[in-house]
Amino acid sequence: MLDRPSSRDEWEAMVTAAPFEVIFEKKRAAVQAPAVSVVISCFKYGVEGCEALNSLLDQTEQSLDVVLVDDQSPDDSVTLLTAWFEAHSGNPKLSKLLLTRHVVNQGLSQSRNTALALVETPYVFILDADNNIYPRALQVLREALENSGAAMSYSLVEKFGAASGIMNNSAWLPSRFSYGNYIDAMSMVRTDVIRNLNGYRVMPNKFGWEDYDLWCSFVDHDLKGCHVPQILCRYRIHEASMLHQTTNSYFMKNTVAVRQDFEAHHTIPFFF
Repeated sequence: MLDRPSSRDEWEAMVTAAPFEVIFEKKRAAVQAPAVSVVISCFKYGVEGCEALNSLLDQTEQSLDVVLVDDQSPDDSVTLLTAWFEAHSGNPKLSKLLLTRHVVNQGLSQSRNTALALVETPYVFILDADNNIYPRALQVLREALENSGAAMSYSLVEKFGAASGIMNNSAWLPSRFSYGNYIDAMSMVRTDVIRNLNGYRVMPNKFGWEDYDLWCSFVDHDLKGCHVPQILCRYRIHEASMLHQTTNSYFMKNTVAVRQDFEAHHTIPFFF
């Protein structure tokens, strides 16, 4: 098992934020101190990002923090997101609202790591800007973490948009990761654990699979995930996604190189 850092300064040394500017920030005293931060990474998903943020407003979790990192979107994403943060700055459920923008585009791994470096709660939920969650998601996943003692919790995921179906329909089985990923990035993770693992690794050519790489690191360190067999999260299927635009084509052309990279960074065997 991992040794846990003894102070937040040690955490932040393990997950480093890239240079960023603060676009909007507001903190408010909460009746109940938040246990969960929702971190969102955004690149050219201003409209979808506002939908993702809207899905936080009806959460049964009584108090939460929101940290959003825009990865230098070249469109009007920041304008749309800023308007949302300003409009909901008085919501008593939102204990901390923080909208930042990278000075230079960094990619998905670093966007998530920048957000992780700014988190102040014991648990963090990973939400990409084009996805959203159902009202009970944060509370149920937090309770699953607290009751199971696992390092992360994840639920069934509903596909929507260009396709339908269910994802994440399996318990945590370490041996399955040898053949590929079967758990989406949308999950709740213990903040100290993910920081102690140095957050998300920047993948070769930033092609993707950051979440798969992280789960393999969990397996390397004998960390476990808790599967919640309820549909709590929604995954958008669309042609403009990173998976369709970059990840799949890169993997098809560079399968051997990708496998060698994973073998160099992890202890488990790979057969993809």
